[in-house]
Amino acid sequence: MLVVHAADIHLDSPLRGLTRIGEDYAQELRRSTRRALENLVALTVDRQADLLVIAGDLYDGSWHDFGTGQFFIEQMVTLKDAGIPVVIVSGNHDAASQITRSLTLPPGIHLMATDKPESIVFDDLGAVVHGQGYAIRDVQDNLAAAYPERVADLLNIGVLHTAATGSPDHDTYAPCSVADLQALRYDYLALGHIHQRGPVVEGEFPAHFSGNLQGRNPRETGAKGALLVELESGEPARVKFEALDVARWERVDVDADGMVGTDELAAATREQMRQAVRDAQGRTVIVRVALTGTTKLANRLADDEWLQAEMTAIATDVGAVLDKATARVRPPAAPDPDAQRLREAVAQTAESLAGDGAKSVVTTLDREIRDIARGVVGPGGSPLDFSDPAAIGDLLDRARDGLDARLAERQS
Repeated sequence: MLVVHAADIHLDSPLRGLTRIGEDYAQELRRSTRRALENLVALTVDRQADLLVIAGDLYDGSWHDFGTGQFFIEQMVTLKDAGIPVVIVSGNHDAASQITRSLTLPPGIHLMATDKPESIVFDDLGAVVHGQGYAIRDVQDNLAAAYPERVADLLNIGVLHTAATGSPDHDTYAPCSVADLQALRYDYLALGHIHQRGPVVEGEFPAHFSGNLQGRNPRETGAKGALLVELESGEPARVKFEALDVARWERVDVDADGMVGTDELAAATREQMRQAVRDAQGRTVIVRVALTGTTKLANRLADDEWLQAEMTAIATDVGAVLDKATARVRPPAAPDPDAQRLREAVAQTAESLAGDGAKSVVTTLDREIRDIARGVVGPGGSPLDFSDPAAIGDLLDRARDGLDARLAERQS
């Protein structure tokens, strides 16, 4: 059995803060949730999936007009005509109390109950789907605790909109523990609400977040899409991600530490942007650039107008779109004149001692250097010959270089 698991579609989400990327790209992003849903339907039909489950937040709050709902109905008709059933639970953004206008769903499209958990048996698939939607936005109950036990001799699939164990980027709705999810012993649990995909439970009875279908802001970076879940009785679920987004947000972090020229900075930034464009495989890529580190370019990067223009030029060159660039860099510390004088004195003293023989060297240098000198061996592992001026000169060069490196490190 092949199940397509999607969540957090946020159809016609009213995206804001897009003025920096230009009106053409802003319009593309405003249409992106619809195009991503079209991609989801096309994937489900093309792969001849047995079932599509949507784990909440199909809509993004109350509809602005009937067009949002009508578009969704049109997509569901395509699945109905292909004979593919759909099971949907409502989430916090599309709770039953917030959908002020409703349209009749086509046959085979099931919106699960919100007052208690419901189980829908698909005899032809040998499967049962358990789930419950939100009646109100702010659900604080542990819904998973009331989900029914698995049904013997059927593939058991759960659909749940939940924060699970919590996420710093999302409100805590319908919280539950890993143990709560494991206790259900479902063959697969399709989770929604957290926009970053990934497993909460792995193994025999897995539970996964599919993430959202389309990134909607700079915090929702990387590939977005749905999960293809292959289920077979007695076998662990096989879960595979499929990208369905039409535009992709990416963050480009550039460590400018030690950079002294704008060419070097541009090359490092360009390579990361180019990689993001390659990974997106033809999708529009919107990037935010963050520069960090200690660099002599700090004063140049403080000119925000120049920085935005420079990063925009690089983005345009590689086929990306710049959202914005920020520079949190520091200039190198000013040279310490006392340290510089000390380094010069060490160099002069080392040169003067080089011709005075081992006794003068050992009595002049500090105890640490004397201890090092006693342990130094010459070529072939033999003891160092302190009567050899060349050997003493080599030792002094090494000691001077070591001390010089230490002083340079402290100075920086």
